[in-house]
Amino acid sequence: MQISISANLHVCLRMLGFDTFYKNDLSSEELYQIARNENRYLLSKSAYFKTFCDIDFYQIDCSDPKQQVKDVITQFNLFNLLNPFTRCLYCNQILEKKDKVEVENELLPQTKKDFSEFWKCTSCNRVYWKEFHYERMIKQIEEIHLRGNGLSISQLTIHYSLFAIHYSTIHS
Repeated sequence: MQISISANLHVCLRMLGFDTFYKNDLSSEELYQIARNENRYLLSKSAYFKTFCDIDFYQIDCSDPKQQVKDVITQFNLFNLLNPFTRCLYCNQILEKKDKVEVENELLPQTKKDFSEFWKCTSCNRVYWKEFHYERMIKQIEEIHLRGNGLSISQLTIHYSLFAIHYSTIHS
């Protein structure tokens, strides 16, 4: 999907496990080509993309990032397709579970001491762990998911949907 919204939407969609393309320096034509050639949904605040009938487009109509995520999940009925914490929030690649010994040279001493579960990006090598904000993120995900269909986060299935993100204000 192509998204023209707040700078947090692409991070939220990645947090939920969706393959989300984001680059803020592309032209409208380049975004259209990516959506068409890669069979991605295009999300944008701009109505400009409504004119193209050969791509799937959804117009974002609010500025609140949490509501934007809920709207996208609802629009495409993605409630059962959430796969949280499986993609890098920075580069979108898949995260792999790692033993502490595999990443300990990359951790601060206190992190080594306090945490035991780690994931590492297969591309940019960022290391993730369940820090203090993890519980807050789980609550946000459950709120989105529970409002959709009454299931809990433990019942989520694995799936990767495709999004392309656009943040420029061209044509808006």
